[in-house]
Amino acid sequence: MLLTTWPLARLGSRFGLLFEPQHRRIMHSALGRFLDQPLDLAVGLIEPDGTERVMPFTQHGELLYGCEQRERINSITYRGFSEQTGLKLELNFHSPFYPQDEELCLLPAIYVEVRVTWMDRIRRMWDQTQMIPCEDADLFIRLQRPDTHLESKEHGIFMEYDVPLAPRYQRLGAQIVDVDAPANEVDPPSAHVRECLHSLNENTEAFQDERSVGLRLTLPVTEEGSGTKWRLVWAAHTSDPILDLNGERAPLRYTRHWPNLETVIEQAAAQRDQHLARSRRFEKVLEQTPLTRSRWHLLVLGFQQFLANTFWCTRADGSDWFGEWEGSKRFINTVDVEYNVSLLYLTIWPGLLRMILDQWTGHAADHAASGGAILQHDVGQNLTVGAQAYHHDMPVEENANYLLLLHTYTHWTGDETLLQTHAEFARKLAEYLIWTDRDSSGFPSEGTANTVDDATPAMQYARKQTYLAIKRVVALRAASHMLSRMDREETASRCRTIVDQAVRQIEAEAWMGDHYAVCVDPDATGLTDVWTGKPLPYERLPGWDDYSIYTTNALLLPELIGRKLHFDSEHIITDLTSSIRETVTPYGCGHSSSQPNHIRISQNLWRDHTGRYLGALVPLLEGRYWDLQLYSNTNGQSFGFMDFYITSESCFYSRGAVAFGYFLAGPRIQIDRLTEGEAKITITPDRYRHSRWPLLPLADWTAGKIPICCVDSVGNIRIEGELEPVQIKQR
Repeated sequence: MLLTTWPLARLGSRFGLLFEPQHRRIMHSALGRFLDQPLDLAVGLIEPDGTERVMPFTQHGELLYGCEQRERINSITYRGFSEQTGLKLELNFHSPFYPQDEELCLLPAIYVEVRVTWMDRIRRMWDQTQMIPCEDADLFIRLQRPDTHLESKEHGIFMEYDVPLAPRYQRLGAQIVDVDAPANEVDPPSAHVRECLHSLNENTEAFQDERSVGLRLTLPVTEEGSGTKWRLVWAAHTSDPILDLNGERAPLRYTRHWPNLETVIEQAAAQRDQHLARSRRFEKVLEQTPLTRSRWHLLVLGFQQFLANTFWCTRADGSDWFGEWEGSKRFINTVDVEYNVSLLYLTIWPGLLRMILDQWTGHAADHAASGGAILQHDVGQNLTVGAQAYHHDMPVEENANYLLLLHTYTHWTGDETLLQTHAEFARKLAEYLIWTDRDSSGFPSEGTANTVDDATPAMQYARKQTYLAIKRVVALRAASHMLSRMDREETASRCRTIVDQAVRQIEAEAWMGDHYAVCVDPDATGLTDVWTGKPLPYERLPGWDDYSIYTTNALLLPELIGRKLHFDSEHIITDLTSSIRETVTPYGCGHSSSQPNHIRISQNLWRDHTGRYLGALVPLLEGRYWDLQLYSNTNGQSFGFMDFYITSESCFYSRGAVAFGYFLAGPRIQIDRLTEGEAKITITPDRYRHSRWPLLPLADWTAGKIPICCVDSVGNIRIEGELEPVQIKQR
């Protein structure tokens, strides 16, 4: 693949690298993106005439020819070629990950490998006799980093620096910009960091000159597939507290396992082979799936960007706190973001979702008029967890999101303890949703500001929006199920009555022949802009009858646990396919037919997964989504996973983790562990197409057992390594 911006990160430990080959640097810090600095990393070889040829992460030396990158789910490899010698230099960074292996995933270390092999021909070198063959290659690694004490000794390069705990988003070529930083924050606290790039090869030589520190090694030129490599461990550590959790300073959780840098290096080196074996097994399982190349790129970029945003800390009482930033906005645990990211949690690590669902219950406000509660949009910003940082509430949206997530988590895992603990909280969220329909029309007319905050007023905060009406109804249905199980039958009964009535009302009022209207109340009278507080400058909302890709937003999670659709399925599928036709652009579908350039890739992916579960014939648009990522990370741009087109600079978004939905929607897996008797698990894969789908939610990760759904070319389906009964259905 062509060179493009790429993140590589650890789960919850913050240590990460952002490769920016087009700018010949790496953005680097033990505390990750927005707390990082440019690192000049020179990795290369010395040609026989003394020329230094390097990978594209340094301002010094001549670039190797034909540099490229090849990514896997946990690693990235850079390749470049020496035309003078015919050598291929490979540089691999591996951030080990294996689902639900906390110690492996938390380890703040990345494995680095350098290999040199000989190529018999290299493009442009038609006269191969000009090449100077060699048996050995002189390799080097040099580091430069601002405001950092660098020292090279024994087998390692050591770094020490302080990180001011004031996250910033810096535009390329511009001053650091952070409009959300407190105006009175003059001298923020800092975290002291130690790092080491430690060589595991015996003959490594440390050196230091006036401009950098480094390591040298002479490595034999070997054949492809040989085990001769320069092996290194890049380890980081800080024991200082990072997050402010409601006034309590909390360190990263890995400090419970490794009190200092030396113990990180020791563990990473001693367990290197075991860690890489587990991590590569996970990579191999995912690579056997029938994903198109564009889907694969989206998956890997989305996964690494998710990891780069995560925090896993420890409170003073020893309990865990897990969360993540909303990319460059740095809101913490935004409810609608985690709604999308839930597909990753449900696929490989539900326990992470459990922690977030649990902590959200402490971030809600009572609502006197309804006798219920309003869930906050987020739990803080930057490095402070406390009050909501977002401009305004999104109560219908976020209350519904929580109820749908709690319901899905409970049935997906069979774990009712969270529901038992927070049943009263769920009831209060449902009470507020009941109250929002002020005229019993089936549509909410209060609390309708939503997460589509770059959309038209009709779609962003109008009264009686269709997608919020549907989401409210589906959430109340989920609440009725949960509250009945928790002996709160009075509210559960009212929820059921409202659901039955509202479904009919929504169908009657919003259906327009081939799509549902964005909202059914186009009157702008009395409606104010939620951002400015000013009345709208028109009497009728433009775009109220648009096509929109959000109509089905609430329907995916219920499908995962096998909850039948109450709406007219033909209408729903027609709306989904019609909206694609009317909103599609070269980079995916816009919010609505009035805003084709206002694109969110995560919502396109969510819609695609929903369509597959519903049986809609959704066009394959992932190539367009990937084109937007390439556009956003080449040609001078560097935005990581970019959810938006040119209309927004919100970047490095974790919502890309929604691509994990491919592992659910591919085999159309449905799991309900709270049915009578044993769990009900079904799959409905496509027949007559050879494929292997790992059933990741059914894996026993501790034992290393992963059932595989295998489909052959004549339509036979079998489960390899079945761990519990799975029903195979036909669509």
